[in-house]
Amino acid sequence: MTQLLLHNARVILESGIQHGGVLIRERRIALVFAPEQTPAGLSASETIDLGGAYLAPGLIDIHIHGSAGVDVQSTDAAGLAKLSAFLLAEGGVTGYFATFVPSDEQGYRDSIAAIGSYINQQDDAYRNNKAQVGARILGIHFEGPFVSEHRCGALRREHFRTYDGDARSLEQFIGGPSLSPRLMTLAPEIQGGLDLTRELTRNGIRVFIGHSQADPAVLDLAFEAGARHITHFPNALDPLHHRKPGAVAWGLLRDDVTLDCIADFHHVHPLMLRLIYQSKSADRMALISDAIMPAGLGDGEFSVWGEGITVRDGRTALARQPGESTIAGSVITMRQAVRNIVDLGVPVHEAVRMASLVPARIAGIESELGSIKEKKRAELIAFDDEFAGRSAVIGGSLVRLRE
Repeated sequence: MTQLLLHNARVILESGIQHGGVLIRERRIALVFAPEQTPAGLSASETIDLGGAYLAPGLIDIHIHGSAGVDVQSTDAAGLAKLSAFLLAEGGVTGYFATFVPSDEQGYRDSIAAIGSYINQQDDAYRNNKAQVGARILGIHFEGPFVSEHRCGALRREHFRTYDGDARSLEQFIGGPSLSPRLMTLAPEIQGGLDLTRELTRNGIRVFIGHSQADPAVLDLAFEAGARHITHFPNALDPLHHRKPGAVAWGLLRDDVTLDCIADFHHVHPLMLRLIYQSKSADRMALISDAIMPAGLGDGEFSVWGEGITVRDGRTALARQPGESTIAGSVITMRQAVRNIVDLGVPVHEAVRMASLVPARIAGIESELGSIKEKKRAELIAFDDEFAGRSAVIGGSLVRLRE
């Protein structure tokens, strides 16, 4: 029986930080122990002294398009392996949802096939107890194509769709069990949007609201139909107005609605992030990267989704015509997002929760992932006071990130 003992750590639990460690047995968390339970009283095949580092649940990114020169919609297994290695080493991410922008039919088919094949490879490696050295793809997040042309952001309008009630038009989005779970961001006010929400929910797809101009009445109906979360809040929504309280006011006020934010200080001002945190608390606010292919490559000019994107000082910009500039995804990592939120005064354990347990809960995978808790999968990250990853546990095996 394979056992791994991690000790002398600041263990980040759901409710706070506890000095101690974790015993891992057969790739699951077998015991979370405090200092008085000394390692000498526990047996393990391998014992690791973490030297006082933080030990956190692996971060989970439910909205990411790529990084390290890789776009999840236009790559192969080698590219996905490169992306997964980057996300683990630089972002502290142990699991993510490959996020697709709207595409044509063939584009969707090719991308889904590539991701599905890679997920099958990961699953085979896990079943055969083979070492993994990167973040796992947990599923697919479709950002669109059922969104509003009035709040398209960097998405390409020519691929947007409405829903006519024909379930056959959803076959590629619903897919088979090998690509579960799945997420979809949509605008409930589009033609057929509420029926679409019901049909996706009925088929086990987690429906998010985004790229939308829906008013509170429509949003209430969308909630009843199954949409309980808002994507990259408050971006790609109508701005908050005192006589037109759209999704921003609705999302802030409803305790039964969660939301996620891009905490790069470009998409959302730090003061607004503090307002969202105070309104929603760490239990209903998730962090995402919304990272695109240039993330990790520095400043420069890049081609993403068939268009030119400029990265300057950590901010992306897509210019579609003279005088028009649209922010287009981010180049932040989840590790940087957590650090930014902590810099705003959020306690470390709450910031980590916003990047692990809350995303897991939103995606419907919290029974397996998202927190350091006995019987959950051992997907962990150890990081220092600068939030740089030192080591990780993937599939129950230790991965050294930095000495």
